[in-house]
Amino acid sequence: MKLKLIYVFLCISSMIYGQGSTESTNTHNGEFSFGARTTGSLFSSSGNYFGLGAGGQLRYRLDNQFNTEWFGDWMTTDIGGLGQRFDAHIGETMMLYPFKKVNRKFTFTPYVMGGFCGDYTKTATNLHYDYVKNTYVKESKDRWSFATQLGLGTHYNLTERLDFSFTCQYMIHFGSDIDSEILTNSRNEKYLQIDESNGSALEGHLLLTLSANFVIVDLRKYK
Repeated sequence: MKLKLIYVFLCISSMIYGQGSTESTNTHNGEFSFGARTTGSLFSSSGNYFGLGAGGQLRYRLDNQFNTEWFGDWMTTDIGGLGQRFDAHIGETMMLYPFKKVNRKFTFTPYVMGGFCGDYTKTATNLHYDYVKNTYVKESKDRWSFATQLGLGTHYNLTERLDFSFTCQYMIHFGSDIDSEILTNSRNEKYLQIDESNGSALEGHLLLTLSANFVIVDLRKYK
């Protein structure tokens, strides 16, 4: 009986030790991943029209608690069928994982994110007839600025190398603002008027991003 108890104790001890060793060695620092993304955007200054775009990102995992993401997006927003707004973002985001669980297989991994980016914006009207100039016109204005963003996200980890990520963040742009307004002329025809402020202005919009990411190399192996 004593031999059986000793055997059971040794088995349990080895299982606990083995699990602890796996968790201590199953780290993700040094992982380099590539992903593709689709992003939806909601601008309050453009009549709450919803834009949609695509892009990609590269990630480098610093350790189990911190990740970095370098991203690029191109989005198009239709403004009432009268014009379009185009936005390009190129920037960097820091991702903080508040929970210390290491094994991420078949689990959700929430995180807090924040960062900055440079952005390009262009707003253009569709070709329309200007009764004052008595000709067809198509107007456009563009500008460069920078922005900062903050939000929440989560990974759904299909495997140790593949995950789907969903983020919701709010981005604030710093720089001259390009605003658009739908007006009606004397013939009861709608048209898009583009206005650009002379000074700096704060412009914010909500971003929803869904991405797929794959770890292409573990740089720890080359140290």
